Amino acid sequence: MNSGRPRAVLLDAGFTLTFCDGTSIAAVARDAGVLVAAQALEDAEAPLRREISSYVWATTATDQSESKRKSGPAFYRRMLELAHAAGTSNDLDIAAAAIWSQHLRRNLWRRVGWGVDAAMTRLRAAGIKLAVVSNSEGTIEAMLEEVGLRRHLDAVFDSWVVGVAKPDPGIFKLALAHLGVTEKQAIMVGDTPAVDIVGAQAAGVKAILIDPYDLHPAAEVPRFTDLAAFVQALLADQ
Repeated sequence: MNSGRPRAVLLDAGFTLTFCDGTSIAAVARDAGVLVAAQALEDAEAPLRREISSYVWATTATDQSESKRKSGPAFYRRMLELAHAAGTSNDLDIAAAAIWSQHLRRNLWRRVGWGVDAAMTRLRAAGIKLAVVSNSEGTIEAMLEEVGLRRHLDAVFDSWVVGVAKPDPGIFKLALAHLGVTEKQAIMVGDTPAVDIVGAQAAGVKAILIDPYDLHPAAEVPRFTDLAAFVQALLADQ
């Protein structure tokens, strides 16, 4: 990357910083009568990413509640299927609803990605401001605190809390204003083109796509396998 160092980096959370905690999800499923391996749930990430557009929740503040109510259980139902969970169709429905309910209480996307903590440490050491911009359910900041990533961040913008969701450029503009930077001084890093990339670009912010499975070869933005690879490229050129 040769475009100069940004003053701020905006970060998506799920599939960028943190990933599904298979152990916690498997425990909830077990309590609901469905057996599934924790590793199989985490391995379902790749096929889930291929289907993620079906579960892109809420594009505006007004439809968040209804959209998430419908999409949340469906997302976890599909995860259970991909992980070859043992149970009838009705069993999977019940388990998926239980997982979603637990996620609303305690965010289950709490497995920190490889190299994430070190990458965020490097960005902070370089004097770059950091903020999470996430379509979440009001639990993202507490989860980031619990897993040790909140200490790196200047701010967290949870769509449920601020009332506007990606790809609406409004949530990006809130982050920019809080950090005291212009759109040209920031970069957004996320994994979902229709939400992270489109939204950032609508706000005038340069976007970076995390694409570990090469799902978006035609994307017209720089792509990296993970946050660590992006940070290495960003800081290596300075």
